[in-house]
Order: sequence, then structure tokens, then C-alpha cells
Amino acid sequence: MENAKITKNPIRGRVVAVSKDTKTVKVEVPRVVPNGTYGKRLHLHTSVFADTSGISDVVVGKDVDILPCSRISKSKSWKIVSVVSR
Repeated sequence: MENAKITKNPIRGRVVAVSKDTKTVKVEVPRVVPNGTYGKRLHLHTSVFADTSGISDVVVGKDVDILPCSRISKSKSWKIVSVVSR
């Protein structure tokens, strides 16, 4: 078997809160789910905490790409890969 590098697709979300020490941000990831009975599309979101190691220009309202990583703290298990300019 070949040694292939596994690449993961980053998930795009929007920063909704930044901690005082700017090491942690809260990111909302939107998703669209159809209703089981009627089929109407519901716009839902999932909130996750992400680590900002090495990235300094993270402010509320910016879009970011995040990847899952090993657990950093009790609630942080995501890491910011890049900040997407709007």
C-alpha cells in the first residue's frame, strides 16, 4: 500500500466572539437541513470553539476556515487554518 497523505477539507464559518486573550474564538458553521415532512429548508448553525495559534487578524464578523484537531482544552477541538477576506 502506498503512503498517501490524507488531506482534510476545511469547514468555513463566521467568527461571532473573541476571547480577551485572543487565543480562542467562537465560530458559527451554517448548514441547511430539509424538513422531513414538508421539505422546507431550515437554516441552522453549529457553534464551535477554535484555537487561533499563529493567526493574528481574527476579528468578529470575519469568515475563517477551520479543521478538527486533537483536543486542546475542555471545549476546544478545532484549529483555524486561514482567515478568508470578504
